[in-house]
Amino acid sequence: MKIAILTRPDNRSPKVLSDTLKRQLENEKVYVEVFYKIDLLQRLVTQKVNKLSLFFWLKKKVSYFFKDKDLVKKLKEYDAVIMSECSPNGFWKRLYNVEKFRKLVRKPILFYEVYYLGNAPTQIDFLRKNGDALEDRFDFHLSVSNVTEIKQPPSDTYYPIGLFAKSWNLKPAVNEEIIAIVDFVQPGYKEHRKIQMEALKKVGIKYISLEGSYSIEEIRNIYRQGSMYFMQSSEAFGLPLLECLCCGCQVFTPFSWWPMSWRLDKEPLLHGEGILPDCFTVYNTEEQLINQLNHFKSNYQPVISAERVFKTLLENYPSFYYGNQKELKRLLTNLQNCKNNLN
Repeated sequence: MKIAILTRPDNRSPKVLSDTLKRQLENEKVYVEVFYKIDLLQRLVTQKVNKLSLFFWLKKKVSYFFKDKDLVKKLKEYDAVIMSECSPNGFWKRLYNVEKFRKLVRKPILFYEVYYLGNAPTQIDFLRKNGDALEDRFDFHLSVSNVTEIKQPPSDTYYPIGLFAKSWNLKPAVNEEIIAIVDFVQPGYKEHRKIQMEALKKVGIKYISLEGSYSIEEIRNIYRQGSMYFMQSSEAFGLPLLECLCCGCQVFTPFSWWPMSWRLDKEPLLHGEGILPDCFTVYNTEEQLINQLNHFKSNYQPVISAERVFKTLLENYPSFYYGNQKELKRLLTNLQNCKNNLN
């Protein structure tokens, strides 16, 4: 089996997912190659533009004509192509022409994201209202978690394959001093960030405020310094949460529904509060946060505290760390059937 992964070159979640999935598939003896050239699908879009924009659009298509032709030729050699991109981007017709791409390569096209579109009714409504593509745009869907806004079981087209976070080599860090990591500011949520910083100052805990941009290794080195991590808004999944938990970093959130995919409820409610394990600390007011911080500070033990967080991660989310081998094997079996049918 030969699989190609098509993704973005910038240091964001699609690249992290792609590189990690490559290792996960290689453990199953699959030949995998990652192509950081997802812009190929952008140049396949037929756009309605003014004369000036049309000139630059055509100029770009012409300049990449032979490179794109060679890339398509190479991708035809694979048994399937996995597109790793954020949602809803992957479903925007004005951004990517997946339909034309499928006709060119004549192979199954899969979509890999941290969450499955079918578990995000709000996102589906948004896409439908804008006339964009939905789940049937791709032959198969892969996700890290089987929970987002709601939860539903795997199907013939949906595979929650987890994430092989073990390959990141992130381990519980031993930090003698308590340092908090305050995530990037999010528009509309500045008040939450202000409360967090003021509470940390009152309790006397140093913090690192994330700003600007970092390479993947730079940001992970920062996570290794932290003993606690503060969310800034709701997350469909939140790769930083997993990276921090791997480092033994406690996650603080003002609402239990913010880490959507981490809720342990058998039937999670749409935008509803949920059950979270002890590696998450939930607070609702600044007073509660100050009490939680004082409790954390007085009970902090550099080795034990970090290892406890990591152990809780493994106990509750083994598929995030080791991957979901059962679902991955089921996917590969179905892809082999597709290959046999094509032959």
